[in-house]
Amino acid sequence: MIARRWLITLALLAGCVAGAVYWAADQRRDIVVAARDIELPRALTRDDVEVRAVPAQLAADGVATAIDDVIGLVPRSPLMRGQIVFARGITNELADFRSGLGIAPGMRAIALPVSAANALGGAVMPGARVDVLAVPVAGRAPAGRATELLMTSATVLDVRGESGAPLLPRDPRSSSIGAGDRLAAVVIAISPVDEIRFADRIATSTFVLALTPAR
Repeated sequence: MIARRWLITLALLAGCVAGAVYWAADQRRDIVVAARDIELPRALTRDDVEVRAVPAQLAADGVATAIDDVIGLVPRSPLMRGQIVFARGITNELADFRSGLGIAPGMRAIALPVSAANALGGAVMPGARVDVLAVPVAGRAPAGRATELLMTSATVLDVRGESGAPLLPRDPRSSSIGAGDRLAAVVIAISPVDEIRFADRIATSTFVLALTPAR
């Protein structure tokens, strides 16, 4: 009799556990996603986003859950249709560059003329950190000037083509630069005390960028 009661108790417990697991798996959560591709940084409207219900366990921390929470805010980077909108990925200020990156307080942005061959074969992208080397050009740089390491771990704010327009991947799913334009300049953040030195090297040097590990 006692053994039968134990079996019934275990069966009831197993049923409760199974029910709890099923209930948890069946829970869904509303999240905000892009309703269409948004390439240029601008304030989001109701037509730009929509709400989708997903299993609760698939909703990552920090995801936007209500349309009203994102209307009027600006994506820090381009959004693809169906892409999840995260609170950390939107801001109330327009970014300084199409890449979605801004200039940190107290810093300055400067564009360095550079060819693809000297910039990781053209693979340099906004957000990367690079060391900047200046190679003196004969006849333009003072005699005796050697190659210099101008800056370490500089933040790449933007990448520009020969047309002067931002050079971004043609396919947002690709990490390679499109072939419609060629790399001509890389915009980096520098300290105000370095402005004169960089301006001089732009006129007298060729730049080489070396990728550094992310912090």
